[in-house]
Amino acid sequence: MKKLIVFFPGAGYGMDCPLLYYADFLFETNGYERIHMNYQNILARVEMSLEERLQALREYTWSQVQNINFNEYEEIVFLSKSVGAVEAGIIAEKLEVPVKQIFLTPVEEAAAYLRSDSCVVIGTNDKAYRFYKTCCEEKSAKALYIEGADHSLEVAGKPYESIKVLESVMRFIENEG
Repeated sequence: MKKLIVFFPGAGYGMDCPLLYYADFLFETNGYERIHMNYQNILARVEMSLEERLQALREYTWSQVQNINFNEYEEIVFLSKSVGAVEAGIIAEKLEVPVKQIFLTPVEEAAAYLRSDSCVVIGTNDKAYRFYKTCCEEKSAKALYIEGADHSLEVAGKPYESIKVLESVMRFIENEG
């Protein structure tokens, strides 16, 4: 069975950060082919307006996936972090194949792409927590709410608790992915 996971990082949270690094490791060991979007350089271009950066981001992400034959995969997962959830949602809507979405601390704009088969992981100290708690309930999406965790899914001042959070997130996405 061919399986594919595509990673859509956050603006300041790349593949070398714990959540995405270990998710990549996890999916690799579970036999997934992996594709990493790498657009932090686009989002960091301060000489461009926000609108120009978002347009460049959309063009980049589409260019990275448009030539993939998604029909050859029996399972496709998009795992996204923060603003990456918007990009993952846009791409999933354009494709004509089922995609499992896993949103890690999505920004509010990604809610338009939340479906009943989506998964959301968000901390109670993330500014979008209450918003997504309501959205997940309304759309019957699976959710993992991390008590005391922030937008990076870390617990401020508590490194060992943050490591436990990382493990619970990996177990959740492994079971739901």
